[in-house]
Order: sequence, then C-alpha cells, then structure tokens
Amino acid sequence: MEDLVTIPGVGRKTANVVRSVAFDLPGLPVDTHVGRLTRLLGLTTATDPEVVEAEVCKMVPPPEWGALSLRLILHGRAVCVARKPRCGECVLADICPSAYLADRVSKIPKQRTARSKK
Repeated sequence: MEDLVTIPGVGRKTANVVRSVAFDLPGLPVDTHVGRLTRLLGLTTATDPEVVEAEVCKMVPPPEWGALSLRLILHGRAVCVARKPRCGECVLADICPSAYLADRVSKIPKQRTARSKK
C-alpha cells in the first residue's frame, strides 16, 4: 500500500484495487457505492473513505475485502440505485435498516426554493 500510493495519480482506492485484483492481497476499495451502501446497511456512519475502509475491515476477514467491495459496487449499480432504490427486489431488504425509507422520502413533494420560483 505504502509503495503504491507514492505513484503519481494513485490514491488509496486505486491501490486497494491493485492489491485485491492484481496481487490477490487484501484490499477494500471504497468508492461512492461502497461508502453509500455501507452507511445504508448500518455498517458505518462515516463519510470519509479511509474511515469507512477501517471500520468495515474490522468486521470482515481480509481475504473477503476485495470481493465485498465488488459485490457492494454491483449491488449499488443494479439494485440499490442512489436515485431510485429497488428495495422490493433487494435480497437484503429484510436486514437493511434503510429499506423502503428512500421510497417514502422520494414520494414527498420537493419544497420549492427561491431559485426554482424564478
């Protein structure tokens, strides 16, 4: 990790991808999907990717970090879509503390702001 992040343009997320995919070493890349889903699932309340990584890594065995990240990314793209989550299709809905909350919130009419009244 320490060596990878010294390469220009390589941050912690990319270093974790390289570790888990190229070198088959433990690495939990935290992108927007991973951060969003771990918060929705109640695994963390953190918004900083490094804090999310540290907290989730404490809960999951190192060999599973890369696979978990990929699963969360795919789930976030296919089912738990940020703008319109499909909780009715979600296999995690029965254990997800956020299930169906977004559906209720999205049906509340948005309040008009001074900018939108122009």
